[in-house]
Amino acid sequence: IQASISLTASEIEIIDVVMAAWDASKWQFHDGYGFDDFAADTSCWEFWPVVVDGVLAGVILVNGPELHCCIKPAFFRRWATPGMYRRVMRHKALHGRLVTTVNVDHDAGREFVERFGFTMTGNTGHVLHYEMR
Repeated sequence: IQASISLTASEIEIIDVVMAAWDASKWQFHDGYGFDDFAADTSCWEFWPVVVDGVLAGVILVNGPELHCCIKPAFFRRWATPGMYRRVMRHKALHGRLVTTVNVDHDAGREFVERFGFTMTGNTGHVLHYEMR
């Protein structure tokens, strides 16, 4: 998607959304894990497009109480709108809690989930586990 194209969330194709999530998060995966693996592993997940100024900035992946924010670095600190916050809080009310994980090397991700209200509950190697009740 070119930056000159102005989008609304309803105009985005699913392949664009999956690719945006992959592009924002692929650095975290081991060698040999590719787009096809990612697409297969997330095929049962909901994809919430995140559009900033008409550009697909990333995606929130949702599966039950688990969610992951896959945001392109150029949009850090400008994508989390009040409307997105309300949508996430409605989802939390539906499931009673939210959980996520963050790579220990992802400073912006760690800072975001803690600022958003998640509490770290543990870690598995280089992956930090968070929950919001």
